[in-house]
Amino acid sequence: MNSRPHCLRLLLLICLPAVLFAAPIPASAQVRVGHELTRLDPKVLVHDIAINGSVATTITFPEQITLLTGFGLITDPGQINQLTTAKVSIVHYENVIGDTLVVRLIKPGEPCHATIRTTRSIYLMRFSPADEANLAVIVSPPAQSTPVGEISADKVTEARIQFNSEELVGMLSKARNRKVLQPLNPALYNGWLERNGIEMTSEQKSVITSIYEIQRNPAKDLTVFRCWLTNTGATSFDFEPVGTKIRVGGRSYDTQLVDCANSVAPGQRVAMDIILQGGPGGSREGLSIQQDFRVELPEPGRYSNPLLPSLAGDSFADGK
Repeated sequence: MNSRPHCLRLLLLICLPAVLFAAPIPASAQVRVGHELTRLDPKVLVHDIAINGSVATTITFPEQITLLTGFGLITDPGQINQLTTAKVSIVHYENVIGDTLVVRLIKPGEPCHATIRTTRSIYLMRFSPADEANLAVIVSPPAQSTPVGEISADKVTEARIQFNSEELVGMLSKARNRKVLQPLNPALYNGWLERNGIEMTSEQKSVITSIYEIQRNPAKDLTVFRCWLTNTGATSFDFEPVGTKIRVGGRSYDTQLVDCANSVAPGQRVAMDIILQGGPGGSREGLSIQQDFRVELPEPGRYSNPLLPSLAGDSFADGK
């Protein structure tokens, strides 16, 4: 009787487990192939570092490390008992030399964020558990900010607000007709801000001024105040509208345009529209329409314009 087939089967049964155990088992933690040595991009604010429990990841900084902090970072593996309930990954680290850090994953979880300060810079890092870890990481110095260049006088002049009386009148017309024009042509008011339903009231010598609407065009640094002026006194209120100012807190702003009657009879209410634009020399004020504004009226009385010469025929007009 031939026993060779029986012996062969017995030999296969004996050798099969050895072959199975000798077969390579895919590792759950490896090094990132092709990225064993990684140089971080200095333009990135938070750097992602892949770590796992089988690879010691070395991180080299351009300067000596002076501070390292982050929840989930430990120096003693025995400290893991204190963080067993934490959802964040537990990372063991060691500052082996002044500028080099070695990290390894102890317990997987959510990414562990760390802040590392060196002699002259601060770096933000996110240690994320991964099957393929970074083996060696080189940290580049942070990207230098663009140096401030010298601004020429021509650029300063171009940046100033160019005051234009025709533009002011046009802006006032747009503000007055906004309710009608905006539904028909919304692009006409792109960027405009508006505040309605307000009543910012001030009283001055029996004359009450009340701001009921504010509109602003930030691109032109222009603010329009729509107001009512009411004379509650017994005599007519005569004044120069050009002297009207807008007050915010402890500061008064000169106006660029005031459209209002210069005489208000007793018991009469008239409309007043005021425009502010920029500041002295064409600078920008950047006022917020959410502030508490008040109208400051000039002292009552009319004055003659000293720039206008007297007419030659005035004596005849006076009967002289």
